[in-house]
Amino acid sequence: MLRISLFILLVLSYQLEAKEGSYESCGLNHKARELARLIITNKDQKRPILQCNALLAEVAYKKAKEMAKEGKVSHNGPGGMPDQRLIDAGYPLSLPASVVGTNHVESVMGGATHAEEVLDYFANSYAHRIHIFGEHPFYLEQFEIGIGYTEEWHSPHIDYWVVYIAKAGRLTIEYGDRDPLKETKYLGVYKK
Repeated sequence: MLRISLFILLVLSYQLEAKEGSYESCGLNHKARELARLIITNKDQKRPILQCNALLAEVAYKKAKEMAKEGKVSHNGPGGMPDQRLIDAGYPLSLPASVVGTNHVESVMGGATHAEEVLDYFANSYAHRIHIFGEHPFYLEQFEIGIGYTEEWHSPHIDYWVVYIAKAGRLTIEYGDRDPLKETKYLGVYKK
């Protein structure tokens, strides 16, 4: 019973951090972090937890810069397709190998200046909405988010936004130099 209580407390603490805490690791700039806040705290969000991931934010920012340089809004680009892009960056994406190479993790937009406009666009586009809000069982399991935003005045859309929401093949808790498995008994909260 104590183990279950500890697990519930851990999950609730992550929810509070995600809903009320800092969004610093969600994006590399204010606009990216604002969109993350809007997505995480939105009343339509179906995921019980959606936590920021700095690696996803970094990859999203690089993708936004790439789109601005190319002058187009697209899932495909010089850096590859979204699934493979995350894997190449070192993110342990949890997907069957047979589907890697397409897009199960990315929503993109160009031309909107404010995070509210971007969220409104995503909310009114079925394909984006189910990804952003976890409205399909597949997307509901994705619990990490990173957002990229850049502005390039000499590019056709000026503003470029990239949202990655993905599921890691491991639990992503940073412990520094500590090894929690050596310090504590297994509590049943680690995923394969």
